[in-house]
Amino acid sequence: MSKMTAPFLNMEGVAFAIAGGLSGLGGSRRTPRLVAEDDALTVRELSLEQLDAAQAAWCDLSARALEPNAFYEPGFALSAARHFPLNSRPRFIVVSDGARITGLFPIVPSHPLVGDGFIRLWLTKQATLATPLVDRDRATDTIAAFLDWVEARSLAAGVVFARTPAKGAFHAALAEVARRDARRVETLESFERAALLPGGEADETCARASGSKRQLANIQRMRRRLAEKGAVEFQIVDSPEEVRLATEEFLTLEAAGWKAGRGAFLSEPALATFLRAATRQLARDRRCKISALRLDGRPVAMAILIDSQNRSYYWKIAYDESLRSCAPGLQLIYEQTKAQLARPGVEITDSCAMPDHPVIGRMWPDRVRVCDVAVQLQTNGEAQFQWSCRRDGARRHIRELAKRTANRLLKRKVS
Repeated sequence: MSKMTAPFLNMEGVAFAIAGGLSGLGGSRRTPRLVAEDDALTVRELSLEQLDAAQAAWCDLSARALEPNAFYEPGFALSAARHFPLNSRPRFIVVSDGARITGLFPIVPSHPLVGDGFIRLWLTKQATLATPLVDRDRATDTIAAFLDWVEARSLAAGVVFARTPAKGAFHAALAEVARRDARRVETLESFERAALLPGGEADETCARASGSKRQLANIQRMRRRLAEKGAVEFQIVDSPEEVRLATEEFLTLEAAGWKAGRGAFLSEPALATFLRAATRQLARDRRCKISALRLDGRPVAMAILIDSQNRSYYWKIAYDESLRSCAPGLQLIYEQTKAQLARPGVEITDSCAMPDHPVIGRMWPDRVRVCDVAVQLQTNGEAQFQWSCRRDGARRHIRELAKRTANRLLKRKVS
């Protein structure tokens, strides 16, 4: 019975009590690692104020990260943590070697009553990755120190690293740590989404994605139809002032579409404030671009891109639905494809889209596989870990059934 109830003790102040608040690594039930004093890592929880003061060191870690994640960089993560509701804010666990930060792990505990006994890396509805930032030169030691620290302070069955590239460098380092420390690993979910790799021309790339040149002919036909209504221009801005103005245009364009009242940033003041703060800081750090397809100067389709190291994330898109017959969103993606392929040094552009997206999935032929991976915490807690994995699987199955049912009902209603 105790093995079944232990996961539910994972609550703030009880199973996830952070001893001493800013204390270093210590008290683990595992055998301590033998490291030279100069190489010793410390682990502690930092407040938003402390992280704000440490932004320079945080940015330095982002540049050294084994695997980049734009959604965990200061411009995005700090803005989200400041403006989202208290119950959706994470605990920022930081690993350092005394000279610099070697790891950043924003985490959220399982709900004390309906949780599955897992601690999770922070994944907001506005983010599509939750890969922690770890120093490429100290990746395995940093990951191991984090896991040991959480294990020493929690009754949780494991940690879930959500939405991380399945074949990425972080995933490989995590697997190595798990093998070395005899921690079980389970993949809870895995799927592919559209991506754009460098090389080739836009026409060839789009034709390869759709399997024929028919879609290109359709895009050209839509462009001629749109041009009949006025002058069409594609534009990309990246300076702080231009991004600030373009963000306001994006907010207005999105709120006028189907998302109005159902997820549009302007439908919730906190979301709108978050978007304004994030895009401005990211633009100051040269991490944000906003593209627009304009008709006689007014935007009819817009997208927000975020950069991190050599990767781009096609984060948000909105378009004028009164021009649906001219497919402004599709035309914007086509122009964006040309622009991204022309950018030097971009290793991959992640669509950030749902699996099998009906539009961008037929424009971008490449794929990135992302997964949710659970890693066992407790030394003798294999049974508890497996129970938590099964509970997580049941929750995901119920959620998928509910989503399919809702989609069917909506389709019936529309017809």
